[in-house]
Amino acid sequence: MNTTIKKRGPRADGDATRANLLEAAGQLFAQLGYAGASNKAICEAAGADLAAINYHFGGREGLYRSVLLEGYSQLVDIAALREIAARNCTAEEKLAATFGLIVDRAKDERGWHGRVFAREILAPSAHTADLVKEGMAPRFALLGELVAEITGLPRTDPAFLRCMTSVIAPCLMMLVLDRETPNPFRALLEQPAEQLKSHLTGFALAGLREVSVPTGGDQSSVRATRGTLTKSRPGTSARKR
Repeated sequence: MNTTIKKRGPRADGDATRANLLEAAGQLFAQLGYAGASNKAICEAAGADLAAINYHFGGREGLYRSVLLEGYSQLVDIAALREIAARNCTAEEKLAATFGLIVDRAKDERGWHGRVFAREILAPSAHTADLVKEGMAPRFALLGELVAEITGLPRTDPAFLRCMTSVIAPCLMMLVLDRETPNPFRALLEQPAEQLKSHLTGFALAGLREVSVPTGGDQSSVRATRGTLTKSRPGTSARKR
């Protein structure tokens, strides 16, 4: 007699409950903050009982952590970044595609993902370390490959971190902009996407090339391209007269 018991796969209704809790919690955390969104309100919005939070996430902290990581993964698709990194093109073209990805996502964002991320960045919690390690670090590493290739700088050079900051900062700003709250930068997302992409790419590349190490060169020649860039700027000679 065969007494082998087959293990049951995850129940479809359980998966749906987990997804509903994530969505409801994301919306309420975005609107009210972590402290303002009660477990009761989250479960009522998700159509689940209070025990479901412990069952699926191990508690309120686990639920928030999952919301935070899920929200960021939706904002910055790492699969798309990896696809860009694998393309057979120049690092400059890959950087342009990366800015394009961020601009398109920022302009399309109408959900809770950006607002939860913004709250966490502006008021860090105990879960910020998880967000950085599991969410941001893998994406920054892919971007770092492009910055290193464009500049020729080793990652140990202090200038490399400054370059990374210059490239990442405008991306983060666009992702955390809240369309619902009046602020001086909200109109940025109303500008044509192609103009934003072109500006971000051109601005970043100009800066990276300014500090780049010429092929076969060393740190003493990092600024060798500065004169060329200056001469190429419209109106430069006129201003110097």
